[in-house]
Amino acid sequence: MDDTTAGGRTDRPSAVRSGTGKLSRFADLAGVRLYHDNAFAVTGLAVTARGRAVRQHRQRLEARLAVRDHLPPDPDSPLAGWRRREEVRAAFEEFQDPRRRLVDELLWRWGEPGHGCGCPASVHEEHDDAVRLHAMVLEAEAGRITTAPDARDTLWRGAAAGWGPLLERPELRHHLAHRIGELDDPRLGGLTADDFLTELPGLLVSPFRDLAADPGFRPRLAGVCASWAQYAAFADPFAALFEETVEETVQEITDGLRTANAKKEAGLFGDAERILRREVLPAFDRIGELRAFVPNWRYEDVSHVVAVGVGNLAVAMLGHHQYTPPTREQKETVVDLAEKAYEIAPEAHVRAFKENWDVIYEWSTGYGLPAPARPFPWKKVGIGAGVVACVVSVAGYFFGPAVAIGLLVALLYMATAG
Repeated sequence: MDDTTAGGRTDRPSAVRSGTGKLSRFADLAGVRLYHDNAFAVTGLAVTARGRAVRQHRQRLEARLAVRDHLPPDPDSPLAGWRRREEVRAAFEEFQDPRRRLVDELLWRWGEPGHGCGCPASVHEEHDDAVRLHAMVLEAEAGRITTAPDARDTLWRGAAAGWGPLLERPELRHHLAHRIGELDDPRLGGLTADDFLTELPGLLVSPFRDLAADPGFRPRLAGVCASWAQYAAFADPFAALFEETVEETVQEITDGLRTANAKKEAGLFGDAERILRREVLPAFDRIGELRAFVPNWRYEDVSHVVAVGVGNLAVAMLGHHQYTPPTREQKETVVDLAEKAYEIAPEAHVRAFKENWDVIYEWSTGYGLPAPARPFPWKKVGIGAGVVACVVSVAGYFFGPAVAIGLLVALLYMATAG
């Protein structure tokens, strides 16, 4: 049976009616406004409201909105802020399609079990606690309520501890199956409780994608996500959630390294360093903040490429200063880049980077300012055949064969000069 509004059915196109998917409401709600845009949260209706109750409530709110642009917040709601007229009217449209309203039901307060529900009271209590904590922390992260970071982290853990076990309870499936039967709408034909519950974990963690883009939240991201990822229901959604973010960041690193290399080849070492420090290294740090959700092989590949790019700049600057005495600041820059490359390098390659850093550090302290009559002892630089091959292959991958061949010639010259 259809739930119509006071003004009758409208023909507002929705994602469901346009054929983009039977459960498109999951995509519509995904993100940090997961609860804030919930139709029940916006309208103040109970999740069991139907037909006449929906129409009468809409008429009351329309009368209020005729004389004011906003509705005050519900004092019993975990959400804050006034609701605009447009938000309220759009929310009522969601009651027209039971496939969409059921998603909103899953994400709002159920209250006491009703007649025929058959749920233990504890299931409704656990569900409503999970909704409340999750909604509160998203409001806090959005700045709509004021809480300290430690308190927000506690809310995150509470929301995870609420939703994680609840998703494993068969009573949740039974409740949703009951609601499908209660709505008794032909558009729900062929849909089961599992169709909704399969999509729910991904929707619940979807705010983390938006939050990962917030520099203020990123230092807390791994710790907060870990409290969710410990539950089996969220393991796969987390991997999928951050896959695109990781790939975008890797591309940013690749583009930055390519630009820095071009500056280095042109002898613009200051420009190359700035690109590494302002673009490449911050992007690599963002990968590190998602470390728990990045495959080991992927993280090591990215680490190696970044370490090579940073180390190559240090070696190039060192070669430049063989006959051009560096300032103290320039020496410190070369040493710092070599050390950074050593710190970033994956375990399989760390020894070669450590040897290079040791030699560069020795140069900065022992050799002082090398004079033309005393060329730098390239043979001491710890670049073995394996590292040469690796560096050349990476250069060929990112910058093309011409650069790779040029780099190989330069390395062979360095290894044999003097």
